[in-house]
Amino acid sequence: MQKIPYGLSDYKRLKEENYYFIDKTSYIKELEDAGSFLMFLRPRRFGKSLLISMLHYYYDIHYKDRFDELFSDTYVGKHPTDEVNSFYILKFDFSGISIDDVNERFRFYVNITFENFIKKYNLDIQLGENIKDNFYKIFGFLKNNQISLYILIDEYDHFANRLLIQESTNYEELITDKTAFYKEFFTMLKSATAEENSPLKRIFITGVTPMTMYDVTSGFNIGSNISIKKEFNDMVGITTDEVKDMFNHYNISNDVLTDTRKWYNNYIFSKGTKHTIFNTDMILYFTKEYIPNNTYPDEMIDINVRSDYSKLRHLIYTNKKLNGNFDTLRDLLSNNETSIPYLVQDFSALNLSEELNFKSLLFYLGLVTIKTQELDLILQIPNETIKRIDSEFVATSLLAENILTIDTAELNKEAKEFALKGDINLFSFLAKKIENSSSIRDYIEKESHIKAMYITYFSLIPYFITRSEAELNKGFADLFITPFNPYVKYFAIVELKYIKRDTKLTKELIQDKLTQAKVQLDKYEDDELVTTYTNKGILLKKVVLVFYGWELVSSKVL
Repeated sequence: MQKIPYGLSDYKRLKEENYYFIDKTSYIKELEDAGSFLMFLRPRRFGKSLLISMLHYYYDIHYKDRFDELFSDTYVGKHPTDEVNSFYILKFDFSGISIDDVNERFRFYVNITFENFIKKYNLDIQLGENIKDNFYKIFGFLKNNQISLYILIDEYDHFANRLLIQESTNYEELITDKTAFYKEFFTMLKSATAEENSPLKRIFITGVTPMTMYDVTSGFNIGSNISIKKEFNDMVGITTDEVKDMFNHYNISNDVLTDTRKWYNNYIFSKGTKHTIFNTDMILYFTKEYIPNNTYPDEMIDINVRSDYSKLRHLIYTNKKLNGNFDTLRDLLSNNETSIPYLVQDFSALNLSEELNFKSLLFYLGLVTIKTQELDLILQIPNETIKRIDSEFVATSLLAENILTIDTAELNKEAKEFALKGDINLFSFLAKKIENSSSIRDYIEKESHIKAMYITYFSLIPYFITRSEAELNKGFADLFITPFNPYVKYFAIVELKYIKRDTKLTKELIQDKLTQAKVQLDKYEDDELVTTYTNKGILLKKVVLVFYGWELVSSKVL
């Protein structure tokens, strides 16, 4: 049986050691036609490093004699381009650069890469300590000997993003100091592309966001950013058809596809694209865990994916206080989507307080994806994995600042009572936690804020999947709480009704809210998605919660 290439980014090893391979080599010709100097951005764990590795082995003259071995069973092996195995490859991977004494670490890494390049191609070049001098020694040698150079840079912004998260002052020094080697590196590349008869024929750069490139060079102005071009939407990631082929290969039932779509699918990176793609590592993680016993993993979220976002809490803080970005993220959780006039392709990491920049950053990080283009671009949370990560992000921030406090053991105890007995005290329990956390009152101004807090709490419960604004029978339920455990006996549709604190509270007003909710809940109950659960014997609770500001004044099962 072919091995699952989870976490594998070396193309040669993948081909040599009998790993399952999804052929993306048809994009090589597309990349050649797109331009000579390209930048391609995607969230982490979509397969960018494997793409870089594939380009390396395809274009490197060093592997010319092994072309058939590495590519004969691929699209490009049957349709090679004119540039196959015609370059010396200078490949950088910035993901491993330490942020301790980053300037020196970067200088050391680049010079080691230069030395390895010289040894690989047996070049008669003597290097010194200065990055710029060393590059132009190599550059001059290649030019004099009419040798074509292709530079590949993987994760160009990885260590810079880590630096930004840890200490923004150090990041500012990295991008502003004229003597910083990192800044000088990209200035050097830009000048090399402009020189007459330059040996530098192609550059391909991957990363996550455009921020660092903007901060270092005021944008990728030496070539093309192809990140949101429609023709490259599927260049990394895995399409539904590709997942189906993989599942068939491993005899995995198509029934499993429905659940994996909920957890790992629904990414769109280009306007006008109709189909969605899966996150590569997410679906490979699931497949690797599923195959041995034909059972779902205990934890549907790969710990490595969760750790990618674990340190982003600084994005919603200014001077140790929650900022406007927190409001944006909270509203996103409540509505499952947000709108933006357009995606910003060039913005500074030092200017994330602007809503347009922050929402664009969420897109590049993979925390939202394109839903549709209306007057504005509608962005949505792509799947259950990201929704839980977003929710945990908010919950962790609130808990860390003592804005919310909760005992997860107590929470899970209440959740079990609902899951097994249908006891709706869980909802009152959460309402009381919100009410008792007086600091949160500053953040509760409307129904959507209450909803966001419920979603945040439910992200900590392992028994359910909670959807906000779930479309049921041509309406949108506030919360649709469905089982994520075969032993769960109850599920719920929840309607939240909100009364502002400056409104006079009366029994008649509360009853009016309850009546409105009953009409909506009865309508939602007839949806096919709801009957899918009831037909399995899972019992439905139609719950209405009426809030007076932050205070729960009525909770009923209708």
